[in-house]
Amino acid sequence: MPARTQTTTETAWPEGVIARYLTVGGATVDVSHDTLYLSDVEPNVSHALCGGCGAYCNEEWAQYAYRFNNGSSSADDEASKWAQAHAEKCRAMPRPAGA
Repeated sequence: MPARTQTTTETAWPEGVIARYLTVGGATVDVSHDTLYLSDVEPNVSHALCGGCGAYCNEEWAQYAYRFNNGSSSADDEASKWAQAHAEKCRAMPRPAGA
């Protein structure tokens, strides 16, 4: 019996994505920074979004965090934990382009 081979295709991550997880169904869960409040100019939330089922998680930064010592790191960690846990069980397939 021939050996199984696995092929992978490398694609560039969307701009602003800081972490990416692959779901069981083949979609991705992307972690990025976003602006939660419309009046804010700088990002103040770490946002994880599943490209298959649309589930998401927002982790707010402390109000002063952006200005001091990479204050997003704690929120990034929490959003990434959620993204990984979601990716491990989500069976949604990637949405077609333009859908």
